[in-house]
Amino acid sequence: MKPGVLLVTVAAVLTAVAAVKVDAHKPVTSKYTFWEDVYPIVKEHCAGCHVSGGIAPMSLMTYDDARPWAESIRLELTSGHMPPWYGDPGAAPLRDVHKLSPRELDVVLTWVTGGTPPGPPPSKVPAATTRRAWQKGQPDVAMTLPATVTLPADKSDETREFVLREDNDRDRAIAFADVLPGNPAIVHDAIVFSRKPGDGDINVIAVWMPGAAPVGAPAGYGFMWRAHEQLVVRIHYKKNWKLENKSASDRSAVGLYLTKSASVHALRGLPISSAGAEPVADHLQAVAVRVTAARGETPLRVEAVRPDGTRLTLAGFVARGGWNERYWLARPVDLPKGTRLEIDRAVSDVQIWLDASPM
Repeated sequence: MKPGVLLVTVAAVLTAVAAVKVDAHKPVTSKYTFWEDVYPIVKEHCAGCHVSGGIAPMSLMTYDDARPWAESIRLELTSGHMPPWYGDPGAAPLRDVHKLSPRELDVVLTWVTGGTPPGPPPSKVPAATTRRAWQKGQPDVAMTLPATVTLPADKSDETREFVLREDNDRDRAIAFADVLPGNPAIVHDAIVFSRKPGDGDINVIAVWMPGAAPVGAPAGYGFMWRAHEQLVVRIHYKKNWKLENKSASDRSAVGLYLTKSASVHALRGLPISSAGAEPVADHLQAVAVRVTAARGETPLRVEAVRPDGTRLTLAGFVARGGWNERYWLARPVDLPKGTRLEIDRAVSDVQIWLDASPM
């Protein structure tokens, strides 16, 4: 070995050792500790995914679990990638905002950058496991996948569609739906919808993601599952790195929660084009915006231009590939006949729908 190469190699080793030493003695500046301050936050906001056996590749439910991921936690929070909800309440008021509060964000960021002190451990570490029960109690209608699905060892990502019921016996108005994963480690997201057999047009009832509690339509509104329509679930399976080169199986269930009102306004999805949609043919009330993105991250706003020329922002959000969402408006919004719906920029790999009901 040449002397110059040896010198560089020794210097690199010494630098690495010094780096480890500095990290091992990183000063503790955080006034917050894991068990007293951080754990309640991650348990509330992260336990749906970041738990042993969950869809995320690591658990954050104990100090020993979370501490090695401190820098990753910082990066994900500062980039706005986690928690995975990309609505912008500043653009327009939204319901069920799934973001950390400013105080919660301060607590976690102060902890991860300030030496990650553990704090006094509890006498018994709380058990945190994947969800094995319906979040909103027993559904009115529950259906299990018709067969077990297995992802072979050489496949890590797949979307499968299942007909849960071929023929509904009567009209049903659904407030919301939930998915109970058979294997939470591979069920990444899902949509539940109804359709007429042989018809490509679908009526999306629910957009499901792990960790997010199901959100119901406003009182007096519902998604209709009509007589003689199929009920279908489309599940996106995705393995994390812990399951690479391993087979994994799932048999999830879908639960429907019916509306309690005697009569409801039936909600349907109205597609919105970046090229500018035709004016709406009826007087509508809008309740939600639903988005599907193929890739990347695109900040968008959906705007309504009423016949009198007034302009209203209905919703703002980031369309992010792999994270399809439904953003519920804070309250139903009137859209008179002739209103035009617009997106504030041209997009080619994003699909957007307005969930609305004729009035």
